[in-house]
Amino acid sequence: MGWCLVLMFCCLVFTESRAQHQQVWFDYQLDYPFASQYLFEMTASYQTQLTNRDQWRSFNISPSLEYQYFTSLDIIFSAPVSYTFQTETYNTFGADPSVGARFHITQNKRVNTNVTYKLEQRFLKNIDDNSWESSNRSRLKGEIRVAINGPNLYHDKLWYAIADYEEFFVTDKQVDERYANRRRGRLGAGYRLSYRDRFELLYTWQSSRNEIEGDFISNDYVIQFRYKMYLNAARPKPATTTDD
Repeated sequence: MGWCLVLMFCCLVFTESRAQHQQVWFDYQLDYPFASQYLFEMTASYQTQLTNRDQWRSFNISPSLEYQYFTSLDIIFSAPVSYTFQTETYNTFGADPSVGARFHITQNKRVNTNVTYKLEQRFLKNIDDNSWESSNRSRLKGEIRVAINGPNLYHDKLWYAIADYEEFFVTDKQVDERYANRRRGRLGAGYRLSYRDRFELLYTWQSSRNEIEGDFISNDYVIQFRYKMYLNAARPKPATTTDD
């Protein structure tokens, strides 16, 4: 699965396109596992385009809750919101609540692979004229993470590699939403300093098309910096003693 993801990413990067844009994203991600089966996650993100042409910037907050239904299956609920300065005269507010599931093919090993499916209900508000639009979209992603200098991903001072590929599909045929259909590939590396502190550097390529039916006409190349902070580390069980 890992080689397939890397091969698909490389092929897509060299696909010709009519428009190319360079972006940079900064993410702060807070994770709080609790009750052995739950994970609350909050991600704050700033995204912007580096080129002067059609420059925009966006602020995003993405809370989510994961429930480990089985050892190899997670149920995911999320409700991202965003505010985007599209142009000097056009701003938008967006909300994308979703429900999804992640299936772990391999886990707790040097090579970890999973597949995630999400169904989104998307709402977009034009701030200037106070109008709303909505649509549905599904997302399918395959991901691989590889521990480089350790037997698995649960060791401190650990380097790891990341690769994933995702397809976005509009399921509401009544809405021709701009850039709703996408395909995205990522390659990157991460460093786990400790249980609490982790750092990732990712290079993302994504291609978008302007309508539900049509060619992919825009390529985005993204450098993404992410700091992840984990709280509520599991405490070791106290040793038991017996009296003679």
